[in-house]
Amino acid sequence: MNRIFCWIAMTLFSAYALAGVHDLVWDYTVSAPTENPDRGLQYGSAVNDAEGVKNGLKGIKLNSSGWCSFTKAAVPGVLKLTFGPRSGMNPASLQVHLWDGSPTGEVTLIAETCEQRSLATQAIPLTAEQNHIFITRLLNMETVLQKIEFVAGETVERQPCEEVAEEETIMPEVRTDTLSANALFFLRALEQANATGKQTIYLPNGVYDLGGLTLTTIAASGIAIIGESMEGVVIRNTPDYRVESIDKSATLRIAPNVEHTYLQNLTIQNALDYYANNNGRAVALWDQGTKTICKNVRLLSYQDTYYSDHVGALKYFEDCEIHGTVDFICGDGNVYFKNCLLYCEKRSADGHGSDALTASGADKDDKGYVFESCRVQSECPVVSLGRSWKNSPRCVFLRTVLDYSAGDFALENKDIKRWTMQGMSVLPKCFGEYMTMDTEGRVISPETNDVTFFFRARTKTIQTILTPAQAEAYTMENVLGPWVEEAKQQIQIHLTN
Repeated sequence: MNRIFCWIAMTLFSAYALAGVHDLVWDYTVSAPTENPDRGLQYGSAVNDAEGVKNGLKGIKLNSSGWCSFTKAAVPGVLKLTFGPRSGMNPASLQVHLWDGSPTGEVTLIAETCEQRSLATQAIPLTAEQNHIFITRLLNMETVLQKIEFVAGETVERQPCEEVAEEETIMPEVRTDTLSANALFFLRALEQANATGKQTIYLPNGVYDLGGLTLTTIAASGIAIIGESMEGVVIRNTPDYRVESIDKSATLRIAPNVEHTYLQNLTIQNALDYYANNNGRAVALWDQGTKTICKNVRLLSYQDTYYSDHVGALKYFEDCEIHGTVDFICGDGNVYFKNCLLYCEKRSADGHGSDALTASGADKDDKGYVFESCRVQSECPVVSLGRSWKNSPRCVFLRTVLDYSAGDFALENKDIKRWTMQGMSVLPKCFGEYMTMDTEGRVISPETNDVTFFFRARTKTIQTILTPAQAEAYTMENVLGPWVEEAKQQIQIHLTN
């Protein structure tokens, strides 16, 4: 994400001439800051939504890497924050940190707001000493901070937060009797398999259109879904953009602790209208299980296409195809990809921006994501191999082929040095590549690539070009352990049948 640094004066806009000399008012609906005269407000990203898109809000976008900070006068007063959720169903809340103002300074949490589901203002008292303020979101949802106001000398007592009740879904009710015969067949077959487990569902070529249905769940262990062909069998849904989320809009979901799911010869597509609705998260496969195998499976979406969501889990992809834009392979666990195509779609409708193949959130004992002999194609001009998300991120590319047949792309810009330098919430544990090649088999990875990753005040420099010995630690056997032989056997059994 490109960082936009803008500042506003600590003095008032003329529109607020009645306020005190040490007051601060910044309102995105009035004007956006364009200068930096007095070390006022700086922020990581901004939105200017049109009416009817998302919530139509304007302001600072606090997503995983969004933030804002400002310096107030050394006087006590009340900080008033006007904010709301960017996506209609998701609650929003903020964290307020104290920052010493230096480039290497640490931040200390001093307050959290209450959750709210619509645009509203909350007030937080600040002392004279709390004058360098750093604001981030609390919940894992996009939040829009629309107005920041500091009123010197005013006091307020913090009230306890009221519990925010879960809202009913805003999705229209989906009548299954209006779905196609293909979709009904698939849903009924899956329902039966979930009731007993250890069943195989065979799907002939056709489109299995689930419409607005989300989170169609594989709930029992040992279920195999095998299609006639990867291109011919398409399981898809088209969720309402207002329920875009990493955990609400998925096409298929493998439930927590489900084991031995086998998918073969099919396409799973989340057809959320990504470009029209400002880049929503639309998971095609949300995998909370373990010992998952995907053979000849194509996953189609944009942001967060595949979400591996089980610490310590084992998962194996072979001869698969995964499409996306931002973090389109994301999550934790031990996930091995062999001979797969990673296809970067356009980041925006006009073709600008950059993509990130991965967002690793590997746990400290996970091997993370390993890609062996995979191929990268891109319609996006700049591609990052990955960025760090949470926990102890690990991601390794072994003998990757960069294929420019879908369009030319670079692995560097001011924010990317083959890897995205700024972490979302942590620094990476291990990011690396070994013998990256062109389509003629020539090694084109640099001999060295020292990358200094950073998150807030912390930095970490990693040599991302692996030695042969380092690459050996990420073989399939080392990543997946004894389960490797069982996985290979399962593939042979299903291919034979």
